[in-house]
Amino acid sequence: MTARVLPRFAVIAVLIVAVFASGTTATWLWFNAEPPSSLAESRPAAVAPVTYQEFSDSRTLALRVESIPDSRLESGVAGRITHSACEPGSVIVSGSTPASVDGRPLVALATDIPLWRDLRSGDEGDDVTGLQKELARLGYTTKADGKVGARTLSAVADLFERAGDRTGDSTVVEVGRIVWLASASVTIASCDVQAGGRVDSGAALASIAGGISRVSIIDTSADFSGAKWALTVDSVTVPLDATGDVSDPSALTELAAAPSFARAAAGSSGAAGETADVENGAGVFRGTVALAEPIEVGAVPPSSVYSITGAEGCVTSEDTALHVTIVGSQLGKTFVLFHEGRRPSTVRISDSERPLCS
Repeated sequence: MTARVLPRFAVIAVLIVAVFASGTTATWLWFNAEPPSSLAESRPAAVAPVTYQEFSDSRTLALRVESIPDSRLESGVAGRITHSACEPGSVIVSGSTPASVDGRPLVALATDIPLWRDLRSGDEGDDVTGLQKELARLGYTTKADGKVGARTLSAVADLFERAGDRTGDSTVVEVGRIVWLASASVTIASCDVQAGGRVDSGAALASIAGGISRVSIIDTSADFSGAKWALTVDSVTVPLDATGDVSDPSALTELAAAPSFARAAAGSSGAAGETADVENGAGVFRGTVALAEPIEVGAVPPSSVYSITGAEGCVTSEDTALHVTIVGSQLGKTFVLFHEGRRPSTVRISDSERPLCS
């Protein structure tokens, strides 16, 4: 009896020791085992890859058709016409020479406000601003600050010198020698005086046919300077000028083939200096504006860009601060243009330990 009981107690004891040992092992594993990767606490990434893509900054904007009524070109000085570029059906563009009086050329300029006085250094006004804007559109480095300065006088003097007049006073803008245009280009309907004829101050040189003069962007906050832009309406694409408008006669002719433009043109006002009724939609249509030549940009997380001033900022790549220009954003990405041909593969996105952006 006793011999049979002892083995049973031995077996029970062994089982108890085994259970205890397995519990101890499980407890140790519980406290010391690494958690599964799916349950591990996530750590924010310190860097992010930079992806590169073409960027055209395409945007759909509201446009309006502007038109001018029938009008005439006038001479601001009296004398004999010694040269005339007048020919029915021909186009006179801003910056050109439509005629010469007493051997001195007249220069045509399309300004927002017709010039009504001689301008000298220090003169200020809306007429000055209009002149400066047109000079800038013609390619001169004039700032439209509404005050006559050395650059404004130099640009006007250069216009007349290109026209062949080297006898003018470069310290004054002679209003009498400027022929005002209602738009950047006008079409001559008929000629009122020919070479050899005499004109009085204020007399007509030619009659101008009215019509479409310009397509402009309604959003005046849009800035299209510093790059070449193109406008696409339906399937027609034409270049924008430096002011963000379309005024070139050949470009307007191309746009005329676009159904959207044709419908808007039919509803334009046609009154002098007026534009389409934006509120009622007369003369208004939509088009897509984009860079004429797409640029390569880097797509980075918004949090990687710091020390932002306007469109300029910095990113950090491999402990180096790189200057960037912000050109756009979309779906959680910021598109930047790297300076000096830089093309980093990663940028830092943490908020700390960023080098100074000087």
